[in-house]
Amino acid sequence: MRWPWRSGRTPPPILVDDGSLAVLASSFDPAAGEGPALAALASAGHPADAPVLLRHLFALPDPSDAPGQPDTPAQPDTPGPPEGAGASSSGAGEAALRTAVERDGYEVHRLGERLAVTRQVVPTILAVAQERARMTGLETRLPVVYLGWQALAPPPARTSNPP
Repeated sequence: MRWPWRSGRTPPPILVDDGSLAVLASSFDPAAGEGPALAALASAGHPADAPVLLRHLFALPDPSDAPGQPDTPAQPDTPGPPEGAGASSSGAGEAALRTAVERDGYEVHRLGERLAVTRQVVPTILAVAQERARMTGLETRLPVVYLGWQALAPPPARTSNPP
């Protein structure tokens, strides 16, 4: 016997952020909401029920913004911060972010100077709003700055018109 909800369906492909996916929609303005970005996703030709790889971007705080750092330049006889002090604070932010999200199925990796937190979802306004709310909540508890999100998927097939 075949299960009725599985008849004739193939599971969606697993999307991997390996450079082969295109950014079809994004939102970096929290006041804009998810509706306009998801409308752009639909207008790009992405099927409504097809999953995307939702990539949330975070920045690590600048080491000079760390608490306890003097705002005035150091005197010549005063030693500066130890070599690599900025790397340890950024490493702590990355480790804290990994601990907070990886147990829930997210993947964390570096994307240049940024941290990318990804998970495959079917993009609905509710799903993306919940994801964004979770990520902005992490910003209040961890030493990271939430920048926004991008929806990645295989580039839509271009149909060519015959001459």
